[in-house]
Amino acid sequence: MRKGITEQASNGYKIIVVDDEMGIIDSLSIFLKRSGYEFTGVTDPMEAIERVKNEHFDLMLLDFIMTPIHGDQVVEEIRKFNKELYILLLTGHKDLAPPLETIRRLDIQGYCEKSDKFDQLLLLVESGIKAISQMNLIKEINNELQDTYNKLERSYMESIQTIRYTVEAKDAYTRRTF
Repeated sequence: MRKGITEQASNGYKIIVVDDEMGIIDSLSIFLKRSGYEFTGVTDPMEAIERVKNEHFDLMLLDFIMTPIHGDQVVEEIRKFNKELYILLLTGHKDLAPPLETIRRLDIQGYCEKSDKFDQLLLLVESGIKAISQMNLIKEINNELQDTYNKLERSYMESIQTIRYTVEAKDAYTRRTF
């Protein structure tokens, strides 16, 4: 399949957009694909929960006011099995924005109004991707440190075992009477 002139090669990050307005999904699809992201658009919040359960996504753009359940309920369900998904909440209803307590409680990383320009949203997405990249690097370093620790622990235990065998061998030799 040939890529359009304005679409960049994928940068490896997968974004899922959940919005009950297909027009928003179509617009964000074009915008995010041009920026090099793998894109999945879903209009049904229940389907989105299942997709996140069964597929890997790095970031979610989630509409706040949807049916049959609102965005905060979607996040609540997702957080039961995925604590790492970076979530940016979107709303077209400025006066119905979620309270700060809800954003904190559900570990939502950001919030943006749909009326803002897509440049603002892309800035939030880019910032989120940088945070995800840093977290992935930290996990990689932690895994390497854990591997190194495990190797050192094995070496230490092998050294202790060798010393024990040496002491036991010497004790057997010194106990002999001539």
